[in-house]
Amino acid sequence: MKIKNTKAGLILLFAIMGFLIPNSVNAQFFKKLKKNVEDKVVGVASEKSDQFLNGETETTVNDNVKTGTATKTTQTGTLVKREEPSLEDQNVLRFKAPSKDFRDVVIQAYNGLPRYGELHFQRGTNTLFTNKAYKALLELKFLEDTFKDMDRSKLTEHQNMTGDLSKKNSEFAQNLLLTLGRETLSDEKLHEYFCDSEEKSPCNFYNPSGERIHVSYWGGTRNNAFAQNRSYTTFIKNHYGTLKEWSKTFYKNGSEVAYLVTKATVADKYDFKNKGYWIGNILKIGGNYMLHDSNFLAYTENEKKLKNAYKKIFLPMDANRAKTYNLMNRSPVFVVFKVRVTPKVSASTQILWEFELESTTVELYKDIALGDKLGEVDIRTVTFKN
Repeated sequence: MKIKNTKAGLILLFAIMGFLIPNSVNAQFFKKLKKNVEDKVVGVASEKSDQFLNGETETTVNDNVKTGTATKTTQTGTLVKREEPSLEDQNVLRFKAPSKDFRDVVIQAYNGLPRYGELHFQRGTNTLFTNKAYKALLELKFLEDTFKDMDRSKLTEHQNMTGDLSKKNSEFAQNLLLTLGRETLSDEKLHEYFCDSEEKSPCNFYNPSGERIHVSYWGGTRNNAFAQNRSYTTFIKNHYGTLKEWSKTFYKNGSEVAYLVTKATVADKYDFKNKGYWIGNILKIGGNYMLHDSNFLAYTENEKKLKNAYKKIFLPMDANRAKTYNLMNRSPVFVVFKVRVTPKVSASTQILWEFELESTTVELYKDIALGDKLGEVDIRTVTFKN
């Protein structure tokens, strides 16, 4: 009871002192108090803003890919951690690196399978995809005979068109390993194999947008053949076997089921008589990621029609739904095929990625993110026209 009375007395004393303090002092006191409160509010707001801008909000992240950390080089040449942007709400596949000396390979996906053809890069996330590494690992696996000619003791000098095949194969294989080193090694290992220790300026392997830059030489130099060979042979000794084993985990049965996304176009205005749209350029994919329309294996008559660039297919859609989309002539439409891809070695340094339909159902979307579905057709029964 006595303690409570003492506390009450102190509180009353401070309150009386507050009233007795001159107005000027009192004003300064409350001004300082207000400033402290404002600073704390601004600090909290800034922290929340930074979290939002850096993708650190409490949103669900794809289970396959988490927000991670990498490193960047400062002006003093030291490595510091930097936060990578997250791949929230993206359909991706992550292939775990075999050791800490490498980074994971991440590619776009659809329904849990690799996505080829037209890709979708959301703002600020394209730096996280390692499509070149994925493709190079597949080439490492399937061009096995080519790698048998690779000189592991020294770099092969550039050969002209009349050079012998074994040296050409060796040069190609070494260049492919250069790509794999550049694309798959961790940041620390990049410095070990591609940084010229004699350069005055620090090594930097990223452009302003955060993408890894092209590295042309082992050892980080074009003039020191000894440094280049030393870097290359050390890489062969320490990492070539690991990469070889990693490549075997891809296309385990010699082929892969994937989704091919192509960019087609609305061929005409809405067809009120047949109730739907005619869609053209269905399989015109050119040289987009991994696949090319010339390598489509068409077996049935309708598949052969599908391969014909001048054929159009009919997408049924009732007039009320068509009114909401208001598709115009030449409006883009994104078409999704489920395919089976099988590599065919056509030359010692070239693979044709042949593909056939795994499903006769073809989906059509309004957007490249494949979130707004227009409908689907069955290749066995779809209507074609020139």
